[in-house]
Amino acid sequence: MSAPGAIFSRINGFVDRAIGADGLSPAVREKLLGHQLASVALMAPALMATSLIVSVVFMVVTWGLPVFGLLAALLSMINVIHFSATIVASRIEAGRADSDAASRVVLMALATGVLWATVLSMLPVDQDMAIRTVALLGAGGLLCISLIALINFPQALAALTIPIVVGSLRGLTGLGQSGDILVQGTLIGGFTFILVTVVFNHASSFVALRASEMLVEEKGQIIGLLLREFEQAASDWIWGIDQTGAVNRLSGGFTRATGATEADLTGADFLDFMQQVTAPSDPLLREIERAIATRETFQDVEVRITAGAQECWWRLTGKPIFDEAGQYLGYLGTGSDISDRKIAERRITMLAHHDSLTGLLNRTRFTEQLALNVARLERYGTPFAAMFLDLDQFKGVNDTKGHMIGDRLLVEVAARIQAQLKETDVAARFGGDEFAILLPDTGDKADVDAVAARLVARMREPFFIEDDMFLIGASVGIAMAPDDGIRPDHLLRNADLALYRAKADGRSTHRFFESQMDSEQRERRLIEADLRGAIARNELVLHYQPLVSAIDGLPTGFEALIRWNHPTRGLVPPAEFIAIAEQSDLIVDIGDWTINQACMAAAEWPDHLTVAVNLSARHFRRSDIGRVVQQALRHSGLASHRLEIEITEGLLIENPEEVIEKLGEIRALGVTIAMDDFGTGYSSLSYLLKFPFDKIKIDRSFVEASTNDPIARDILRAIATMAKTLKLRITAEGVETAEQAAFLSEIACHQLQGFYFARPLARADLPAYLLTTFVGPKQALIEPSQALAS
Repeated sequence: MSAPGAIFSRINGFVDRAIGADGLSPAVREKLLGHQLASVALMAPALMATSLIVSVVFMVVTWGLPVFGLLAALLSMINVIHFSATIVASRIEAGRADSDAASRVVLMALATGVLWATVLSMLPVDQDMAIRTVALLGAGGLLCISLIALINFPQALAALTIPIVVGSLRGLTGLGQSGDILVQGTLIGGFTFILVTVVFNHASSFVALRASEMLVEEKGQIIGLLLREFEQAASDWIWGIDQTGAVNRLSGGFTRATGATEADLTGADFLDFMQQVTAPSDPLLREIERAIATRETFQDVEVRITAGAQECWWRLTGKPIFDEAGQYLGYLGTGSDISDRKIAERRITMLAHHDSLTGLLNRTRFTEQLALNVARLERYGTPFAAMFLDLDQFKGVNDTKGHMIGDRLLVEVAARIQAQLKETDVAARFGGDEFAILLPDTGDKADVDAVAARLVARMREPFFIEDDMFLIGASVGIAMAPDDGIRPDHLLRNADLALYRAKADGRSTHRFFESQMDSEQRERRLIEADLRGAIARNELVLHYQPLVSAIDGLPTGFEALIRWNHPTRGLVPPAEFIAIAEQSDLIVDIGDWTINQACMAAAEWPDHLTVAVNLSARHFRRSDIGRVVQQALRHSGLASHRLEIEITEGLLIENPEEVIEKLGEIRALGVTIAMDDFGTGYSSLSYLLKFPFDKIKIDRSFVEASTNDPIARDILRAIATMAKTLKLRITAEGVETAEQAAFLSEIACHQLQGFYFARPLARADLPAYLLTTFVGPKQALIEPSQALAS
């Protein structure tokens, strides 16, 4: 690599680290570079126009001065370079990376910056106040327009603006008056500092947005690869290719599906034909190409056909053919048109989960999401917020303009709501003009207040439909979990009460639920005070729910579940104290105690039994979890492979690098890492590719739905197939019927857990449970204390 190339590479590396692009994969980084260059191309004409205007002004104010000739030559060179740069930029296509074009843009920016610096340093600013003023305005204007035009490409921005700033400091501050030097130097220096800060902040946001969009697209492709039909149906046609990849065998069904004649297709290259009728860089087609190149069988690969106006899907299967001597002869395969099923599945899913008018979730799906967040709150103490949003003056729109206009207005409202929410937030339409919003993993009241304020302000802005303007507004009621309830119906009721309060206070505002806040806060303080001494008083206990083999139903381990045996309150469920512990440092002591106690208990069990401990996200972040696990194993003498640590994907959203490091420390000890509540989040599939998981736990909502919902069963089959491909073990929780157990065993789940097998057991009840499970009724006279040893 040449010296300039090495310098440019180092600069790129520094900028990538500063804007958060250093962690991106090479493919994603190349696409990001394409978007950066496209933004430069879009603003290049504006930068050229600015250069022309400043050049003309500089030449006018220096007309007749000795430096005019040299300045005119330099300004001409600058504008020629700007014109050339605009031509280069116009040839850049959005999303396509071109390293040579990027280098040319940076070099042109550097050359232009150096020439401007020379011009600024040559201006006789100390001779004429007009020249001085024009020079200051020109330099400032160049920097401002450069910031706007090149803000998404910091390398080019730095190459252009740094010389201008240096030239300004040299030419515009050297006036002979210390006061002028100090003031103007301070202005230019301060402006430069602000410029750098704004550039890196904006570039970081640009990188995060574009990278997120590209990763979401990649994730969608992975999901499309995994969700296949598992029960093979009769094929509609037969195809075959020879050793060279040319089509040599066709059935009538294939020609009908393609619309081409047998003569047109025979002898054509099969992969070339598929590339012409599928989307560019289709990952499923690449899978077929890889399989053919390596002589492997591919089965039930579903590809989307883009040729023609009608959407079409094919399912293809192929197997390599060899002669008796092992000589490769080609491929023989089958195919079928599954377009009707794909379209029907999409419609069913949309109708089942979404509002048909706005595309938001419907009431049923929103309630399910709310229940999932309540379950996470109960197990991990993760706070969240629920909102009700009701439109003001909407009835008048329906009455005066009709329901058709009203429906279009509701669509616009839904779009504005979505625009104010994060990707992980959930919005739904409950019916009429009533909307609900769920903000998961949000316990900060100030953040929720800001979201609600933005929603109210956005709804106050005019809506324009068919040249008519509508002013409606909206009122918002908010309930915070766990402060305002730990049950879905309580939270919705409290959010609804807060909504009525907002309407009573004049509409177009938002209110938090308050009616029982004082009494609940006192109760929470009492619980926290009692909880601080619970460990020392031996009031915390662990119950153990069996994990059984999906093959024979025998226990293979237990999951440790914490309970609080309060002297006056009785057995307190975790939902009533874990959330309180989460908001204080108590969660660290409780979590560390849970790991130690679970290891001590498991050390007394037979060697084939494991113990699973699910960790709170806040405990994981605040505790030195690797050291805690290591000490617990050493103190108890428990073999490391018998301990399982369960986490949820909510832990992986923030500071993923730190989480990866901690997970690596735990896994290095030989401990199993499991993802809990798999399938209920937003990015579970991508996390399986990034983090070192050994096992996934299918959420109980899928198991419960599998009894009556064929879509849920298909999803479970897809998860099982995916886990087999990734070599992951599967545990299904929430098993309550023999039918569920049989189905989960059929799709190759490894472990099952639920009330169908046993409820959580106290430590003293474990010997009797193991005795009756392993020994059976004929040996029931064996002492319970001997059951663990046996």
